[in-house]
Amino acid sequence: MTQRHISYFAGVLLVAAGAACWSLGGALVRLTDGIDVWQIIFYRSLTVLVCMGLWLGFRFRGTLVRRMAEAGVNAVIAGIAVGTAGLTFVASLFYTTVAEAIFMVGVGPFLSALLGYWILRERIPPVTWIAMTVALAGMAVIFYGNRGGGAVTGTLLALYSAFCFSCYAVLLRWGQRTEMSVALIWNAIYLILVSGLVLLLPTGLSSASGLSAFAIGWWNAGAVFLMGAVQLTLGLMLFTIGSRSVPAAQLTLIALVEPVLSPLWAWFVSSELPPVWTFIGGAVIVGAIAIQALFSATREDRHARRQTERQRRGEPALDHP
Repeated sequence: MTQRHISYFAGVLLVAAGAACWSLGGALVRLTDGIDVWQIIFYRSLTVLVCMGLWLGFRFRGTLVRRMAEAGVNAVIAGIAVGTAGLTFVASLFYTTVAEAIFMVGVGPFLSALLGYWILRERIPPVTWIAMTVALAGMAVIFYGNRGGGAVTGTLLALYSAFCFSCYAVLLRWGQRTEMSVALIWNAIYLILVSGLVLLLPTGLSSASGLSAFAIGWWNAGAVFLMGAVQLTLGLMLFTIGSRSVPAAQLTLIALVEPVLSPLWAWFVSSELPPVWTFIGGAVIVGAIAIQALFSATREDRHARRQTERQRRGEPALDHP
């Protein structure tokens, strides 16, 4: 089934808006009190399942099951990939600072570029390589300003999160002719099952186990609801729709809006004051993303004009800019 086409520029805006929603995650985690990562993941994923079920059910009505079947195993794997990315990133926040955890996200565009070229044969323009390198330098500046504040465990968890998210970005592009929003249903189911088992069984992974572990209090319930409804559901929906017109490497490059904004939200809600290096590195990253988007939008516009001219002359259209 063919999805309605959206322009490259609209896709960039949607992806950036989705990343801005994700940036609220660290601040919302800091708002919780006395609960662990598994309790957060369970109720956050339950909220995603309810919100996505209502939205997709209203949108597709009686055809939702068919849409899920059309998306197939690709959507299942994508849901597990982004679920694992979210799980490991939240876990990393319990071992290191927000700023140091998100530094590892900077390798995401390089991973996506390599996976996108290998799997999708998406060509990577020189300007994209330059923008990714500049963005990684900006992440290094942020890391420099927060050096010594984290732990190896948190860094490794955040790095694995970046890899899983890169896989998710490539899978979205792979399945763009189907309704990949259903991947978020599989994402929620996967995380509910994993976190629910950890909370129920005495595995030692959670601070509490048994039915009592599911009691988190009204304050925490409100914070986790915001994570599920705004940070994840809205963010992932915007990102998924925008991915239809943005190559995989650029998807994770634009997603670096998240680590730029995350320390600022954490500072706002919990006085976790980011050093000046965070602002400098953030400005470098935003500049790299803006330059990449402008160059790519200009290239797409030139390609569209060439296509129009070739059609007027009765010549075959070109597949790529």
